[in-house]
Parts: sequence; C-alpha cells; structure tokens
Amino acid sequence: MTFHRRVLLQLAAVAGAGLPVVTSAAQRRALDDPFRLAVDEALVESGLATHLQRRFGRDTGVAILVLPGPARELLEALGRGEHDGALLNTPQAEESLDQLGLLRGRQPVATSEFLVAGPTLLLPALDALGARAQILPALSALAKAGAPFVGATPGSGTHELEAALWRAAKVAPLPPWYRPPPGRDALAAARESRGCMLVERGVWAAASAVLRRDGDFGVLVEGDPRLRVPVHLMRSFHLDHPAGKLFSDWLTSRPGRQAIAALPAYRPAMS
Repeated sequence: MTFHRRVLLQLAAVAGAGLPVVTSAAQRRALDDPFRLAVDEALVESGLATHLQRRFGRDTGVAILVLPGPARELLEALGRGEHDGALLNTPQAEESLDQLGLLRGRQPVATSEFLVAGPTLLLPALDALGARAQILPALSALAKAGAPFVGATPGSGTHELEAALWRAAKVAPLPPWYRPPPGRDALAAARESRGCMLVERGVWAAASAVLRRDGDFGVLVEGDPRLRVPVHLMRSFHLDHPAGKLFSDWLTSRPGRQAIAALPAYRPAMS
C-alpha cells in the first residue's frame, strides 16, 4: 500500500472516531491520488462543489478533484468505475443505478431548488393566473403564449427536471418557441434572446449582477415544491478510494453541514 493511501486510511479512522483531523505538510504533499468527484455542471457553476472542495481540504488536508459534466454522463461513468464518487441531482437515474448494485453509500447531502428566469414583462400574465409559485400552470401558460424557452444541456440535472416538468404539465416542448441549449453562458444567452429558462438557484445567485442590471430579466416562477431536488453523494461500487468514506462522514458532520448552510441556495439534508 502506498504512503498516501495509508495516510488516507489513518485519517478516515480518526474521522470515524469523531476526532479533529489534522495533517502535516508532509502528509498533504503525499496525497497525490485525489478523490475524483464527478459533479453535475450546475452544482459546479453555483459554486457548491468548489466550496465543499475547499472546506473539506481545509478541515482534513485531503484533496478532491472536481470533474464537471452532465449528470447522466457522469453517472454512467461512475457505474463503470471511471470516477471515485459523484455529487449529482438526478434522483431517479441514481436510484436505477443503485438498484443494479453499482453505487456505494448513496446519501442525501443537500436540497437544491430551481426557478424559472425570463423577461419580467411576462410577470403580469403569470400573476393574473396565480402561477408565480406553480410551475405546471406557468409552463402551460408560457407554451400557450409561445414565449421563447431555452432548453437545458441534455443529460444535465437541470434537463432531467425540465423534461419531467414538461411531461407533468402535458406540454410538448417544440420549436419555434422551444430552443436548444446555447452551450456556455446559457443565462446570458437566454437574456439576450428574451427567452425563459429553468435554472438552479445557486447558478442564478452566482450569475453576474450585469445579467439583472436593467431589471428586464428576473425570476418568473419559484417556490413550487416540484422545483426542489435532492443532491446526493455516491461512490463507485468498483472503487473504494480511502477518502470516500471520510468525505461522506464529513458531509454529515457539523462542519460539513455548516459548509453547506453557508451557501444560501442550499439546505443541508436532514441528518
């Protein structure tokens, strides 16, 4: 067993005993095999992943390598053993893989919330329908009006939720009003095209103030329970990186929960 693996095992044992984890500079340098954590792109754009990466590293001295991408793609790679763990927001897809026995220690970490952003000139119509906090009537109204709607990246957690909401609203998202994802800077692209978009609250909060500078682009729909999605940490069944259990335990510990609560867009999962 390599030195850095022994160090990680020792740290995991200390953390499991509920004791503070302290590492020396030499130990930190030895941890050249970071825990490879696949993370849905929205949870990276919001700052959640890098925030947890920094706080965990500060508390334990253990390195995490964040690998962003669409949740579905990352989940499939996790099932093949290409990543050590994943932080994702696709509960139904995760459960299917878990039932196949390809995940280890899937646990709720936080609750993420989504909202619909778009041109504020649409607010009076939604207010008239009482649809500011009801996502299904709001989607039906936007589709009926032909309001431009920018789709999320296929396979992302946002796309998974969006597709489920369109189905529940009994609306088929089709051109010309439904538009394909623009790639990077999707929010800015939606604003420029005066389109609507489903967006994770953390991503919205992290967006540049310039995006909302003129007040013509803002939150149209929020607060519906259907827009709340759990964020899970899970580890690969094929791999058992020593830092995996340590990170899992830290997330449910007081320091980990405090780290999550420090970001207003997220609520720590119930212990």
